Amino acid sequence: MTVGEKILAVFRRTNSHGIPFAAYEFFLPRGYRERRLREKGVGIFRFEKLYLVEMKRVEVCSHEGLQNGHRSIQRRFSTPLGSVEERILIEPNYGSQWTKEFLVKKSGDYDTLRYMVENSVYHPNYEAFRRAEEDLGGDGVVLANVDRTPFQKLLLDWVGPERLLMDLFDIPEVVEKLLQSMTEKAAEVYQLMAESPAPVIHTWDNVTEDFTSPQLFTRYCLPFYRRVGNLLRSRGKLLAVHLDGKLKNLAHLIAQAPIDIVESFTLPEAGGNLPLREAKAMWPDKAI
Repeated sequence: MTVGEKILAVFRRTNSHGIPFAAYEFFLPRGYRERRLREKGVGIFRFEKLYLVEMKRVEVCSHEGLQNGHRSIQRRFSTPLGSVEERILIEPNYGSQWTKEFLVKKSGDYDTLRYMVENSVYHPNYEAFRRAEEDLGGDGVVLANVDRTPFQKLLLDWVGPERLLMDLFDIPEVVEKLLQSMTEKAAEVYQLMAESPAPVIHTWDNVTEDFTSPQLFTRYCLPFYRRVGNLLRSRGKLLAVHLDGKLKNLAHLIAQAPIDIVESFTLPEAGGNLPLREAKAMWPDKAI
């Protein structure tokens, strides 16, 4: 078996050849050491976006610069309902994006975002998977990467935890109207992924109970996971969710979700709060 086949066997919980060692591709810079590691059997996770987004009647202006030595991206989205702006810093080691200025700054911005969402059109880009798989060969697995699920997208990227949690208390109907539009549009993306050649669909949801409480998870996350997870399973696909936070008080709810792979599970020794033994006992149908 190739390393890629062994990884997929772990994901499908059918592995009988041990657990291979693998890393995100961006942890393995191209060069001599990366080549030696691959020769020794280290696998690679490559993330590819298999769809393109077109926003109709939305003007996007982007400016890149430096702030305290870090790359900074300022974006402005202009619509007939108004404009919203965000500022993002790029983490130099992993390339992670940290939102320093969120799009939503006033209640009317939710309507602007809803206009952007409802006027987004998604186009399949399946050729990106075929090219990536051919390039990677048997040295790893290509995961079809999709955006965060709607609630986590608002929480981490568009609104921020403090404002979102207050707005859910003060103006829940405004927030939930946007969430409904996001849910329906995200379902279109997952339909494209269900029809794609990729065996594994992945989302960087970064769930932690510090922000996404059991009540919020039950109301906003679990129904979406059920909807898209069951769709993917009906097409033989696996759903991988990046759950790298504190999960002890969410574990019983995650057990109810048709998530096939709990990706980036954090051990208590590294900042999590759910022992691996407990997680395995609660999630017998999931690869960790």
